[in-house]
Amino acid sequence: MTVASLRLDSPGFGVSLQDRGRFGWRRFGVPCSGWMDDHAARWANRLLDNPLNAVVLEIQFQGVELTVLENTWMAITGGDLGCNVGMWRVVHLKEGQILSFRQSRVGLWAYLAVEGGFEAESLLGSRSAYPRGHIGRVLGATDVLARNVQRSFQLPPGVASRTAPWPEHRNYNKPPHLRVWPGPQWEMFPEGDRELFFKSDWTVTSQSDRVGYRLAGPRLQPKQTGITSEPVRVGSIQAPENGQPIVTMRDGPTVGGYPKIALIDAQDISWLAQCRPGQSVPFDLVQ
Repeated sequence: MTVASLRLDSPGFGVSLQDRGRFGWRRFGVPCSGWMDDHAARWANRLLDNPLNAVVLEIQFQGVELTVLENTWMAITGGDLGCNVGMWRVVHLKEGQILSFRQSRVGLWAYLAVEGGFEAESLLGSRSAYPRGHIGRVLGATDVLARNVQRSFQLPPGVASRTAPWPEHRNYNKPPHLRVWPGPQWEMFPEGDRELFFKSDWTVTSQSDRVGYRLAGPRLQPKQTGITSEPVRVGSIQAPENGQPIVTMRDGPTVGGYPKIALIDAQDISWLAQCRPGQSVPFDLVQ
């Protein structure tokens, strides 16, 4: 059973329904999709005692506005996009309240979870939307979002609120050195290029989205610029012909023909996802 919970009044720069993603379909050309920042999305669900794979609303950058259609518990985590209610805590919203994300201040992606999780059609084992592949629901103005009512949330008696532990509130303006593993074509890059990769701070460019993040910095020059197409994992750092790295993200291609110097550790991809254009990103090799 479901009940109407939110109405999308303005989609802003973009919203989508996402869970942890779909797996086992990359060999057929279907990317995993799912949360860009799995750390923040998992915390939104955890605060409400939702299943960790419950569907959340992923909000990009700014401009999103929603109307609450029922009295319900919600939790918002991730980037500070100027939301008009508290973040990283459970909040009880009333029917008719307006939720707005007016101005992006820190980070790029925010996550809104509702008690029970949002309802969405399961396709290929996931409820995550992949609009480029016409998989899942594309959200627009006036769309109504329903939630599952099989699970409800209540604070324990005598407890006024619930918040995520302070160390979990990430400062997206100051990402740590991102850990990377040697890529499949590591030996194809001269030793000088490998040293340069780790000595340099790479800048996230505006040509970044759910498919991939482009980085600007010194030119990498592998011994050959093209290889036979092979599988590409999320977090792969490829060096195209111009030598400026591209990091494969959640909706990225499943195969590619560029040499890969490194692979970002799975636990650090969420840090990169929240880096805004112009922000510097340093890398460290996993020893």
